[in-house]
Amino acid sequence: MATREPLADRTATAVFSQEELWLLQSVVRHEAQQHEQWRHAPASHDLNDQIAESILRCDEHALGEAALILTWSDCLVIDYCVPQAAKSPSGAPIGKSVLLKSYRARQAIADGESATANEPRAMTRDEVQERLRKMNGG
Repeated sequence: MATREPLADRTATAVFSQEELWLLQSVVRHEAQQHEQWRHAPASHDLNDQIAESILRCDEHALGEAALILTWSDCLVIDYCVPQAAKSPSGAPIGKSVLLKSYRARQAIADGESATANEPRAMTRDEVQERLRKMNGG
């Protein structure tokens, strides 16, 4: 019987729009007062860094969204820090959307879901030659 890894060791991915990333940046801090007294402190240095890196990536490559790899603790930080009624600078409601993405990530983590794929097998020399022949119209 296979044992499942603890929740703290699992992750899930969620894709956030640029506006949602900026909302996360405004509320997710890298540290919290009396951090050691919290069971799950409402701050995350790693999540804060990941949000900043994603915002930079979106800006540098003109992307509209970026994926964050969330831990169970990251999801709890988002749940604590993001108000449901939060709005984008244009006035669009985005707090609920951010929270729902976090809740889905928590569910995926709790269920042990992960995106996996088997490594494709290596092609033999004959298969490579045959594929090249077909690509060259032969």
